[in-house]
Amino acid sequence: MSENKYLMKLKNIIPIGLLFIGFLSLPQSSPAKDKVEVIPIIQSSKGLSGKKFNYLDGKPELRLLKVKIPVGLKTPIHTHPSPMLIHVTRGRLKHVRGEEINFFKAGDAFIESNNGGAHYVENVGKKQAILHVGVVSVVGMPTAINK
Repeated sequence: MSENKYLMKLKNIIPIGLLFIGFLSLPQSSPAKDKVEVIPIIQSSKGLSGKKFNYLDGKPELRLLKVKIPVGLKTPIHTHPSPMLIHVTRGRLKHVRGEEINFFKAGDAFIESNNGGAHYVENVGKKQAILHVGVVSVVGMPTAINK
């Protein structure tokens, strides 16, 4: 084989070899280490008030809301016509329904029943409160009704 043909074959083989070596250096996931972890946060058939919730008739609609409540703000007294899951991700809240008062901080979660009655929420923390709210509703139904 002439030296020219040898160099031509070598020129074709080198890029393929470099690609193979590059592939070997990529991070590989290990099936034994990588797995999905499911951690329950809250589960109940009753709301914060102890009242059971019920699902509404109509065309179902799921909502996921990010709610920001400024420091010191107190919401109007309101009700929820649909059951909801609330996860506090930042701040400190005071939830008042009649004589019942509950406090929640980042990491806490609670369920608000659509049969739970009128209440208000106040941000009693030192920073804006952030909640993630999952609502099980129907198309056209408001999330809250001010009293």
